Amino acid sequence: ILFEFRRMSDGVGTRSHSLGLRMQKKLLGKMASKSVARHIIDDDAGKILDTLNSFLKEHLPEDDARKIIKNIMKIIIKMGILYSNDKFSPEEKQLLKLMMKKFSKLIMTLVTFWEVAFSYDEKHFVRQLTGIEDIIIRIIHPHLTEKSEKRVRFVFGEFSKSSLLSSLFRNPNHPNHLDTLAPLLRDYVFGRDPPPT
Repeated sequence: ILFEFRRMSDGVGTRSHSLGLRMQKKLLGKMASKSVARHIIDDDAGKILDTLNSFLKEHLPEDDARKIIKNIMKIIIKMGILYSNDKFSPEEKQLLKLMMKKFSKLIMTLVTFWEVAFSYDEKHFVRQLTGIEDIIIRIIHPHLTEKSEKRVRFVFGEFSKSSLLSSLFRNPNHPNHLDTLAPLLRDYVFGRDPPPT
C-alpha cells in the first residue's frame, strides 16, 4: 500500500504555495476514511485495505481497527501530497526508493510465510517492519508534525505485536485472511509474475 501515494499524488495540485500545501494536508488528512479512500486509491489497493480491515476487526476492538486503517490512509495521503508538490529533497527521494525496496522484501517475506509451512519467523518480520518504519520517520520528519510521526509509530507498533502477528500467521481457525491478503499483496507489488529472487 505504501506504493499507492505515487498514484494518489497525481490527483493533487503540483504547484501550490506553502499555505495551500498545509491546507491540502489538513483537509485530506481529515478526509481519510474508507468511503473517501475508494475515490483516491485503486481497486486492488482497496481490496487489500478491506481484507486488512476485516482481519483487524476480528482480532482488535473495532475502534482500534478503524484507527489503524484511518492512520494508514492519512500517512499515504500526506506523503502523496508532499511527493506531488516536489517537497522531498534528493536524499529523501533516495530514502523513498529504499523504503519501497524494503517494502517489496517485506511482502516477499509474508508470501514465503504463507507458501512454506513452518517458515514463519516473527523476529525477522518485525525487524523488517521496524526498518520501514524508521525510514518513513526519516522522510516525513522535516515536513510533518510530531502527530504524524506518532501515527506512523502507532501503525507499525500495532502490526509488530506478537499477538496480532500470531493471529495472522499461526491461527488455524482464521486462515482465510492470509490466504486472501498474501496473493493480493504479491500481485499488487510484483504483478502477476513471480518476484525476482
